[in-house]
Amino acid sequence: METQNYSNNTQVLERRESPRVDLEVQVVMNPSHNGSKFFGWIQDISLGGFKVKVSDSLNFKDLFEKGDGVHFETSEDFFQLRGEGGIMWISSDGNTAGVKFDELGGKSKKSLDEFLNILFFIS
Repeated sequence: METQNYSNNTQVLERRESPRVDLEVQVVMNPSHNGSKFFGWIQDISLGGFKVKVSDSLNFKDLFEKGDGVHFETSEDFFQLRGEGGIMWISSDGNTAGVKFDELGGKSKKSLDEFLNILFFIS
């Protein structure tokens, strides 16, 4: 296992480049290969990406394959994120997936960094 110093707290990592934080934030997602739009809930997030869950009526396996691109956007007052990423994995039941960040705008990078710094400072 690796360790990483983040805001003076040492975090133990398992196969991850940066620590993850549990979160419940709504996200709008658009697959890069079509014009559909759907809502999901970010379950956890790190500097490298996030895990997202969709309602039981939707299934990531119907919308994506591993490696597909996706545009995502949140609109919470305390946390705003907009960018592009790729689907890294899809759960066996199809209701959760992992998204790796490919591109985050400057405001999104700053918002994410500040958000994670605050959470790690508190813990």
